[in-house]
Amino acid sequence: MALARVAEVGRIEDVHEREVEDAEERRRLHEASRHQKRTRKEEPPGEDGVHGAHLALAGAAAYTKAIRSADVVRATGPAVPAFDPKRDLAGLAKPMDACGRIGKVKLSRLTLGGNMIGGWAHSRDMSFYGKLVKAYFTDERVFRNFRMAEACGVNTILTNPALMRVINRYWREEGGRIQFISDCGHPKGVIAGAQASVENGASLVYMHGFHSDVAAQKGDWKSFRTYLDEARKLGVPVGIGCHSLATAKFCVAHDLLPDFWMKTVHRIDYPTAHLGEDRRKKDPHGLGVCDNRFVDTGREEVFAFMASRPEPWIAFKVLGAGIEHPRTAFPTTYMGGADFLCVGMYDYQIVEDVNIANAFFAHGLPRRKRPWHG
Repeated sequence: MALARVAEVGRIEDVHEREVEDAEERRRLHEASRHQKRTRKEEPPGEDGVHGAHLALAGAAAYTKAIRSADVVRATGPAVPAFDPKRDLAGLAKPMDACGRIGKVKLSRLTLGGNMIGGWAHSRDMSFYGKLVKAYFTDERVFRNFRMAEACGVNTILTNPALMRVINRYWREEGGRIQFISDCGHPKGVIAGAQASVENGASLVYMHGFHSDVAAQKGDWKSFRTYLDEARKLGVPVGIGCHSLATAKFCVAHDLLPDFWMKTVHRIDYPTAHLGEDRRKKDPHGLGVCDNRFVDTGREEVFAFMASRPEPWIAFKVLGAGIEHPRTAFPTTYMGGADFLCVGMYDYQIVEDVNIANAFFAHGLPRRKRPWHG
């Protein structure tokens, strides 16, 4: 009994020590964020760029520095199990066959999110998560994810220009064909990001949500117009990303219409969704820096707005970093009006997620309030 008590006290002390360390890390990052707000003159970051809590707190300048300094995916690491279709696809009912088009580009209705691969995943204040996924996703692990996705009929990944190296290596060395949608996050701005992305094989590009949210809040319609005009010269479909619904409304009001929308949507009825409300009100994105949610409204408001829009809509953040299972999140979001879902998936999740999506499309495109676009 005494030994058990000692062990329990030891565990409590370990937990307390970690909590103290975490609190100190949050304090340090908060001070860094305050300092950057006083001194920085750099642009906001590139899309799925600054979504880890450690980067979200540090702000745009930290993201810009991060993608300048080094490739975000390690080229080598521990051995990765070879992709074995017989073993790895044993539970797959059938490959994803529900597809649509944006422009001339054929996309699976379920696409692969790239945030986790780059270490920028929506982590809901778990500051360790960015480092964890970067340690996990070496080139070979990324290749395994891509192989799994393609074998399951998922033909597109949405990510940042920082991952162009590993995507091009996969195409070149593995014979992969997965398509690449770029958020255009780039140290030199979103237009430079679009140009670099298309040069490196991107099939679609869009204006990163943080850039869009800030521009809309400032009433800066010229930034949107310039981006749309310049990006369309590249000959691929051009979208606008946003976390705030007010951004999409601003664009429509100013006749700034993209070829497609990238709009976040997820539940906001979980316990931590409303943490940091005071910070959220002061945040230029209207979202706060607590990384606990990436929407400014509930799902119904988003669904109602999108019901009147004829442009294709790719919904992302639909699982809210694990607050809802795909069994309910997928059909709810599709029926709410999304034409495509962008979902971060580890290799072991892809088969299950494709089975869930396929079950929804088992009898073709269901009837819903918003027509299917794309």
